[in-house]
Amino acid sequence: MHFHLPKPLHGWRAFLKEYAIVVLGVLTALGLGELVQSVHDRRLAREAHDAIVQELQTDLDRVAYRARQQSCNMKRLEEIQALLARWRDDGAFPAGLHVGFPGDVGLVDQRWQANLASGRFSEQSPDEQADQASIYTLIHVIDMVENREIQHWSQLRTIEFGSQSISIASKPMIAEALASARDETEALNGLSTALLASLRTAGSGRPGMTPSRDYVVANPGTTCEPMRKAI
Repeated sequence: MHFHLPKPLHGWRAFLKEYAIVVLGVLTALGLGELVQSVHDRRLAREAHDAIVQELQTDLDRVAYRARQQSCNMKRLEEIQALLARWRDDGAFPAGLHVGFPGDVGLVDQRWQANLASGRFSEQSPDEQADQASIYTLIHVIDMVENREIQHWSQLRTIEFGSQSISIASKPMIAEALASARDETEALNGLSTALLASLRTAGSGRPGMTPSRDYVVANPGTTCEPMRKAI
């Protein structure tokens, strides 16, 4: 009968060598995992940053488009004011007038909201957070004022129906809408100027921006078209 004696231990040196190899392998795997995650996070941050810049460019272009119609809007309001001044109790109100649209275009913030929801916004530097929060606050105010302006210009367009559909009793409502539209037009002029100036100056991680699209302001339906009848 043959007996097999157990092999002698390799010793502490061999054990430590094997242990070191295992530990090194684990640390290497963890390090590679962190590196991959870091690269992934940086890629997502860059994509989020680029998306924000593109969204701000869209809003900038739309605000610039509205600003280019400012003179047309002010002229149209003056024309409506003159029309109301001559509207007497026994006077006929001309039909076939064209009030037009002031050029408001809805502003967007979906990408910024997505960054807030995903937590990427909080991972940005404090300067970037402050820059974006300030600009988007201004964008939200402009969008709110534009929505109110659209409502008041809708009321002003009731004069397009002429005396067959409106009477002198409508004059106070039209006058009130005219005053509100004038206030909002002036407010938008100041707000748009502030936004254009803010985006023109480079922010933290954001390049200086200027309007990239030259919209034609005298599009069909805008206030840059004539009222079609002399007032």
